[in-house]
Amino acid sequence: MSPSPLDPLEIYLLGEVSFDDVQRLQRRLVYDLGETRGGALILCEHPPILSVGRSGSRAHIRADDDELREMGLSMRWVNRGGGCLLHLPGQLAAYLVMPLEPRELDLGRYLETLHTVLIDVLAEFDLHGRTWPEQPGVFLNHSRVGSVGVAVNRWIAYHGMTLNVGPFLGPFDVLHEPGLARWPLRQTSMEAQRQRAAPMAKVRESLIRHIEHGFGLVRHHLYTDHPLVRAKARSNVYVSSFG
Repeated sequence: MSPSPLDPLEIYLLGEVSFDDVQRLQRRLVYDLGETRGGALILCEHPPILSVGRSGSRAHIRADDDELREMGLSMRWVNRGGGCLLHLPGQLAAYLVMPLEPRELDLGRYLETLHTVLIDVLAEFDLHGRTWPEQPGVFLNHSRVGSVGVAVNRWIAYHGMTLNVGPFLGPFDVLHEPGLARWPLRQTSMEAQRQRAAPMAKVRESLIRHIEHGFGLVRHHLYTDHPLVRAKARSNVYVSSFG
């Protein structure tokens, strides 16, 4: 059965929150959405932390364990697609929990829609994003500005996307992933490419609109907290670049 256009998108606008808290919240939302046809979207930022997906490897992280501790970085192995991600304040993390079957989506079409969402958001800020067949994510020229990686449980997709809005780029040197055929994998941000601010609130609003358009959703409910997420506080942790 196709979903009703009135099925809501439940949006959790959480600010800067613990990576582990959001993983717990995702699991709860996957369980809850097994009984509905709507979707859920967590929009947040994380204090500095590394996550490693199914295509990632410890070899893709340049620093050893002692150096990671000195940098204040811990590491989490997660079951999403994609490789290693460094999460930082200034990077928008978008965890989309979406039942695929009611929307007659296979995984390929779902991933294509997520990439299109990121490209359309970038276009609103006068940035020309594109994909490369050899690499997941969205690129500005040959540098990655957005990542896409999902997991599926009971045909409900979760995890989702990150978008580098304006994080300090130096710490990304800790990653040492294979890139495109002729270039090493580099990271960039919207603000670095624009050479001017990209307000996070406007980026979030654009992302919500394009997700709703991409998946045919016409209404949403907005929440600013959840019982599974602890009280939010801005992080004062500084992660120095490696090198």
